[in-house]
Amino acid sequence: MYKILVKFTKQDRMKFLSHLELIRVVERALRRADIALKFSQGFNPHPKISFAAPLAVGVSSEGEYLTVEIEEKIDSNDFQKKLNMELPKGIKFIKCKYVDTKTKSLMSIVEDSTYVVKCYTQRDYQYNEISRILEKFLQRNEIFYEKVGKKNKVRTVDIRKHIKEAIILALEDKEIIFKITTSTGSQGNLKPEIVIEKLVELEGVAMDLEKLRVHRLETFSSKGDRKLIPIDSII
Repeated sequence: MYKILVKFTKQDRMKFLSHLELIRVVERALRRADIALKFSQGFNPHPKISFAAPLAVGVSSEGEYLTVEIEEKIDSNDFQKKLNMELPKGIKFIKCKYVDTKTKSLMSIVEDSTYVVKCYTQRDYQYNEISRILEKFLQRNEIFYEKVGKKNKVRTVDIRKHIKEAIILALEDKEIIFKITTSTGSQGNLKPEIVIEKLVELEGVAMDLEKLRVHRLETFSSKGDRKLIPIDSII
């Protein structure tokens, strides 16, 4: 049995796929490419495919990861080419490599994700004004958010520690582009949309939250004191 780690993109119309739909798309492509898949045991066997950090519907990305277990070894470049021939436009395998079958799950090793978030304001802001507002927001020791869990149970959590970075990339007319890094994976998972929502709520920024556009740039894990992307950190 072998395990392949894949870096892929999810863009254009494919960003509107749910995570479950994405799984089905990848499974169908693997079958059409005639890959000898490894299946789980039990009454309902399914291909052993694992994803790093599922995206919300409507979020595009150029830094997604998955692992797939196979029964027969195939050249990694051939694997990539075969799959890209079967995948729909908007999903593309951009790098593949074999990893140890005993490696930890992707969800357990990823730690952060970096996003670009495009926002539309309801009035004009100057760069210095937004910069001061953002600085004040990030100086808060606590930022509380009401999280809805299973059975619609609401609990209040402090998300401040999960906001790793937030900077302004550009500001023009009524458009602001932020670069935001947040916790991702089993140790914490914070959507950048929530960061913007709390910025609006706590600092009074006049922003249209319905028009947010979010794009994930990359997902990171760490090795010692170095931050690496999964395709480089896992062997």
